[in-house]
Amino acid sequence: MKLQFDNIASFVAVVEAGSFSSAARKLGKSQSTVSTAIQNLESDLGFNLFIRQNAKVTLTDKGKRLFHLSTPVVSKYRDLLTAVSKMSHSEQIVFRVGIDPLVYNSNVKQTLFQFSEAFPEIDLEVVTKPSFVLSNYINQGKVDLALGNPYHKTDNDFNMDELFNVNCWWVGHASLLENKPSLPRVLLMDGFDELLNLSDLATHQIWRLDDLSTIVELCKAQKGIAFLPEHIVEPSLTTKELAIMTDNLEFFGKKVTASLFWSTHSDFSLYNQWIRSQLKTVIDQQSTFVAALAN
Repeated sequence: MKLQFDNIASFVAVVEAGSFSSAARKLGKSQSTVSTAIQNLESDLGFNLFIRQNAKVTLTDKGKRLFHLSTPVVSKYRDLLTAVSKMSHSEQIVFRVGIDPLVYNSNVKQTLFQFSEAFPEIDLEVVTKPSFVLSNYINQGKVDLALGNPYHKTDNDFNMDELFNVNCWWVGHASLLENKPSLPRVLLMDGFDELLNLSDLATHQIWRLDDLSTIVELCKAQKGIAFLPEHIVEPSLTTKELAIMTDNLEFFGKKVTASLFWSTHSDFSLYNQWIRSQLKTVIDQQSTFVAALAN
């Protein structure tokens, strides 16, 4: 049996687009060309892929199985076309990483430094955005790999690999917390909504910002309280400029799982594997060190 790849690509496009006409527009072909491709594919296979009862695309059971098998193949072909297109315009390979500021700790920064040494020929692009933005970027092909909190509300599908936990706390200036204002101003980092129950904060004045360092400075200036990752506030906690809120049930800490996530239909590339391995190594070394101190 011989199957024409263009016919398979047309089949996947029809299922993804939801109709023959939409698939034709996506592929830049006429609807009759796409319909003929599907008919030829069904002829080669010897069975129907769609239930032809109305305009809506409905797969047969065998059609569903073929779509499941074909999608990774077509996805790799698309990745190949994208890579070749980049190569034709530039000799340099670009690897794009998205990182949620929530998990952008010293280990992650060190890993990026070491990546530049391990792969000096690779152009590295780093985007720092909230996780919900990064998942959209992955879906749109704007980043190759993301590191953040994958447990947020999204309609996107992606592969995921959990790496480490990040402790987050509500913090404020020590003097401000001692005075215990009944309605302290809340300084909220963009993208943290998914981690918090905003209905509990409805009575509070909320300032939304997109820079963690600015939020820390506002906390130090007693302008409000903020929900921040431990690695950001640790220096200020050490100097006692800021303190963790511990006596208010409305503002409690939370543990967030930092994970790598990437497109469902793309392979875990060499660079993805290297970053994962490097972070795992650092985390394991730290765990061993902490265990040794405990003993």
